[in-house]
Amino acid sequence: MNTVDAEAAVACRSSFFRVARYAAVLSADLRETLWNQPESLLRLGEPLRAKAVRRTVRFSWDEQGYVLKHYVEPSRPHALKRTVQAARARLTWNVMHKLADGGIATPRPVACIENRLGPLRRDSFLLYPYLEGRTLRSCFADEQQDSGQVAESLWRQLGELWQRLAQLRASLADTNVGNFIVCPAGRLWVIDLDKARFHRLAHSAARQQQRGWKQLLRSAAKC
Repeated sequence: MNTVDAEAAVACRSSFFRVARYAAVLSADLRETLWNQPESLLRLGEPLRAKAVRRTVRFSWDEQGYVLKHYVEPSRPHALKRTVQAARARLTWNVMHKLADGGIATPRPVACIENRLGPLRRDSFLLYPYLEGRTLRSCFADEQQDSGQVAESLWRQLGELWQRLAQLRASLADTNVGNFIVCPAGRLWVIDLDKARFHRLAHSAARQQQRGWKQLLRSAAKC
């Protein structure tokens, strides 16, 4: 079954074993690969990060760079939990799109694949464009730059980011300086938004935002 959300330009495809959402602008051959063999792209890519429940690779397709994340449920209870909750990739897809819609500089996902067996979700994949640039950690640690001028711009952007998060009642789960990218033009982007969330109550959001800011300060101090 295939459907298209014209307003969001997102195509949807589903079967008993797999559900896919992808940007309509993706090439047909990449869509088919994502649908038929998403695991093959993990072998194609350059490893960026590997954990027991998540693997991240970078690869190029038609001269466009992408980041692909593979989420695996760590146990049967976790997998059973996904029968009533969205897959991890789908949750991150929703949050990243919502944050991007809210004015947060973050790459907008272009594909989300969920492997399943009927209602049981087994593992999932998230694809988004690769951002050229340097990590915030690298910028802070590089003593070759005009650190005063560079740091002032970066801290100003971080402050503006937290103000916008407060307006959206959103918080980031992991705010270490390796999860921010500074593009060649100097703009700050936030990546790795797993477990970022929106809050119903402003005070709950503020509490999590404060924790995130303290983590950011500790991480920056290590540089």
